[in-house]
Amino acid sequence: MFVSLRIGVFIRVLVVVALTVAAVALALGWRAQPGPLQDGARDTVPETTQSRETFADGRYRVSGTDGAGLNVRACPDVDCIKVGWIAENDRFLGECWQSGSPVSGNSRWLRGEVDGSTGFVAAHYLRDEGASRVPTCVDIEVVG
Repeated sequence: MFVSLRIGVFIRVLVVVALTVAAVALALGWRAQPGPLQDGARDTVPETTQSRETFADGRYRVSGTDGAGLNVRACPDVDCIKVGWIAENDRFLGECWQSGSPVSGNSRWLRGEVDGSTGFVAAHYLRDEGASRVPTCVDIEVVG
């Protein structure tokens, strides 16, 4: 009886630990498959202080605009002036990311060039096209 009681307690402790780890992983946004960029996305837009040379090019595709396309803004905010536009399903090459005003809960914006103008697009409407990883814009300014 004493041995079976100890095993039952041990199993309960293991279950509680497993549920706690799962809840923390879920809260931190860990996921098995890549998907749309979201706040906390670890594989697509990392927070890092590494130099730009260690990152692959930031290839993304515009998606989720219901055919309306995506405005390119002068700064990472929905109230900034429009400096360009990208059609639904077109590609965008991001050079870095920066926090800005949230769009559907996602406050990350990617900076890149569109039709000769440099601007920001809301990461909420971008889908990763492979091993796209870009540094923060602050890292680019520091690294040069």
